[in-house]
Amino acid sequence: MEKLIYRSSNQVKNVWNESETRKISALMNLKYKTLLENEKFSVESGFNEQQVQIKVTLERDDKSVFYPIELIHVVENHDEQGMPGVEEIASLMLDYIDVYWQEYLHEGRDVFVPLAWSKHECEGVPFFIRGFVRNRTLEEQADELFRKHGHGDHEFEPISEDL
Repeated sequence: MEKLIYRSSNQVKNVWNESETRKISALMNLKYKTLLENEKFSVESGFNEQQVQIKVTLERDDKSVFYPIELIHVVENHDEQGMPGVEEIASLMLDYIDVYWQEYLHEGRDVFVPLAWSKHECEGVPFFIRGFVRNRTLEEQADELFRKHGHGDHEFEPISEDL
C-alpha cells in the first residue's frame, strides 16, 4: 500500500459539487450551532483512481482553533460485487465523522482523533482517519518572531499537514 496522503483539490475530482458542499457545511453548522464558539465547519471532498477522501474542518473565526479531520478510503477492490460507489463511500465517511463531532462537542472537547492515520470500518467499508488541532494565530506570531529575530543555531521546518 502507498503512503496515505490527503490530496489537494487540484489532484482530485470533487465528490460533491460546490453547491452540495456548501449545503453540507451549512447543515453541520446549523446542527451544532448551539455548541459552536465563534466557529464554523467546512467540508471538502475528492476522489481519484486510488482513493476517496473527505475533510471536515472546525475553525474558529480568530484562527485560534483549526481542527481538520481527514478521512481516506483506499480504492483497492472496487471490482468486488456490492462495493458502494464514490458518493456513497464519501457519505458514509461523513456520517461516521459526524458522530465523532457530536461526541467531541458534547463531551467537553477532549476526545481527539489520532495524529497518525488509524484504520476504521463502517458498514463493511474500510477507511483511515487522522486529525490535528492547530492554532494558526500563534503559528503566524511565531513565524513573525523567527523572521524578525532569526532561528539562532537551529533549523526549523514549516509545519506540514502531511504528518
